[in-house]
Amino acid sequence: MIKKTNKQLAKEIIKREVSSLTRTLSKIDSDFDTACDLISMYSGKVITIGLGKSGYVAMKMAATLSSTGTPSVFIHATEALHGDMGAIQNKDIVIAYSNSGETQEIIKLLPSLKILKCKIISITGNMSSKLAKCSDLTLDASVTREACPNDLAPSSSIICALALSDALALTVAAKKRFTTQDFAKTHPAGTLGRRLLINVSDIMIRKNIPILNINSTFSQLLKVTAKRNLGIVLVVNSRHKLTGVITDGDIKRIMTKYKNYNEILIGKLMTKNPCIINEDVLAAEALSVLEKNNINTLPVIHKSKIVGIITIQDIIKSLK
Repeated sequence: MIKKTNKQLAKEIIKREVSSLTRTLSKIDSDFDTACDLISMYSGKVITIGLGKSGYVAMKMAATLSSTGTPSVFIHATEALHGDMGAIQNKDIVIAYSNSGETQEIIKLLPSLKILKCKIISITGNMSSKLAKCSDLTLDASVTREACPNDLAPSSSIICALALSDALALTVAAKKRFTTQDFAKTHPAGTLGRRLLINVSDIMIRKNIPILNINSTFSQLLKVTAKRNLGIVLVVNSRHKLTGVITDGDIKRIMTKYKNYNEILIGKLMTKNPCIINEDVLAAEALSVLEKNNINTLPVIHKSKIVGIITIQDIIKSLK
């Protein structure tokens, strides 16, 4: 018998896990689709339940759901039998984890969950198990063998259950339109959270803002844009209120459309009712506005007054 090296064993184990994941990918069916719809439309909380290795996956699932906008709580199956069932309310959604589908601590919970009229989603490796049969929806995390060389230690089965959980949680987040600013709110102490919680006022351009009156001419506009080079000029009325903007893109279109454009008043050329942003909002929210409207620059307003400009480049730099 040829003794395998550590590297050879490691590669074999990972290949078995990859193979199992590929198999799981092929088994995503209508129950997965329905589970996503059920969770994304529900306004209450999701309960994840598991025991042993499956319990760790259930715990991770609760954390992933909560951090991506779906309130979720993990309950250890044994503790649930001894009082923690009190945390489960009428019509909660329960995601139960058991590779065998016959874990007795979970099976004993099923009657109580049915009485509470909870929707039960099971993630199991045994589609013929009692858990699967008693569930409203079942996601198939079965494997042909574990990655363990002896086919004993839970490995491939855990990886597949975890992958299904991530797919479910993140698909739900996408359906609920969970945004970068939402992520910042659920991770306020993290590095990314701190970056995303930067306000527009922290990074906006405050000085030398290119502003012209509506009665200024196009030739005056060209001089200002050449000098400031911010890609936009803010147009104000006699009371210094923002009434429109002209961007570099607008300038190119105007010069193509008109032959004698130098003396045209910019009030007739500007884009009226432009997108604006308040200085107190998150920079991440400003980024969403810029991306949604396919623009690069926003006027920043405070109490109806122009206080600055924020560009997409400024925001991206602040997030690095």
